[in-house]
Amino acid sequence: MTPSPPRTPLLQTLYRDYLRGQTAAAFLAQVRCHYKLATLERLAVMSNRYGRRAAIFSLVSIGDYAANGTVGPALADTDRHVRAIARQGIAELWRQTGNGPHQQVLQKIITLNAQSRYAQAALDATDLLEAAPSLGEAWNQRSLAHHRLKLFTDAIRDGRQAVECNPFHFECLIRIGRCHEQLKDPISALEYFRQALQIHPDLDGVRAKVHYLQRSLSD
Repeated sequence: MTPSPPRTPLLQTLYRDYLRGQTAAAFLAQVRCHYKLATLERLAVMSNRYGRRAAIFSLVSIGDYAANGTVGPALADTDRHVRAIARQGIAELWRQTGNGPHQQVLQKIITLNAQSRYAQAALDATDLLEAAPSLGEAWNQRSLAHHRLKLFTDAIRDGRQAVECNPFHFECLIRIGRCHEQLKDPISALEYFRQALQIHPDLDGVRAKVHYLQRSLSD
């Protein structure tokens, strides 16, 4: 007898239907019915590239910060689509840390930074960090506020704390590098830009900056 072709895993079938026009809400509703987050995390590592795409998309859509340890490494996946999906969704995971009240305050700080109200964002982040010093995204948001206020040393300090809490925070590493550039420390800037590229290789602007600094330092 001719062997039957291998069956396509359900998750991949659901994701294929989504790509063919099914709504994201319908896809995610079916994923919730059939999969636990722990299973999605396993599939995000063990599947072929199509399964990894489906699993990472699911995790960044319905997961929380607990999925960061799976989605973070996907930023350097061998498949460019997996990397792109991870990059598009991972920031939302970073914001879903801490308890409900902490998340509400964090969202307010994010909004303040988006509105260029950096001084108030830094003050609110300080209050939040006194209550919850392990919130990496709070450190990152205060780092962002300090960077925009040109308090580069403070931004570096907060950024290092953010990366200690969340080692996949490539955006924070880039900011630390830029702060070191402002402080005329190209060697440190180069190191942080390289770290960002190790986490997420598709940062073309950062890669160009690394090449520029390498040439400048070798002259």
